[in-house]
Amino acid sequence: MDEPFIRLAASVEAGEKVLADWDAVSDGLCDAEGWPLDDRYGLRQRQRDADMWAQFAPYLTEGTALIVPAEDVLPDLDQDQRLEHRWDQRLRALREVLDGGRRVHDAWLSVENALVPGHPRTEEVRSRALAERNAEGWHYALTWTENASALVEIAQAAQPLAGPDPEASRALRTEAARSRSPHAAHLPGHAPEPAENVPAAVPAVRHQRPGAR
Repeated sequence: MDEPFIRLAASVEAGEKVLADWDAVSDGLCDAEGWPLDDRYGLRQRQRDADMWAQFAPYLTEGTALIVPAEDVLPDLDQDQRLEHRWDQRLRALREVLDGGRRVHDAWLSVENALVPGHPRTEEVRSRALAERNAEGWHYALTWTENASALVEIAQAAQPLAGPDPEASRALRTEAARSRSPHAAHLPGHAPEPAENVPAAVPAVRHQRPGAR
């Protein structure tokens, strides 16, 4: 498997671990009716949001270069396999969450660029903006994690179709995909960030529930 797909698979696995860890601790932070017991719930939820965003953020720039070749090869793949794995729907979902994630990123970036270095409230505003970005991006990061494995599956299914020089063809498709991403110049690679220690008391949710974040 090519290196980008190895990294993608590792990222999906890391995202799934974030979700599993959240499910493992969230019940213990709530009362019998599902309401948070104290500030620990909000702090832990914010850590979850930050960890999920860290896994998702690199694909705001890299995701299009993986999606376009998958879309191109999809018509040549076995149709029964294509339906069974819902590749068409999952690719559409991935495109939609990249668009949503970029909007969240741009909104945060506008705040970040407006901050005044050295101002007494700069760090407070930055911390709040990061927490809001991570929370707003939760749905997009979750949906990416749930569907990104389709890219690995399609790449594996397409290997027998590769021509005599698959590396050259792949490089051309990747470059074309990057040129088609309108946000590529504004979205640098993203490193994990610590959760912001601002408590939030909200009803407990699980990532499996529709609309949950």
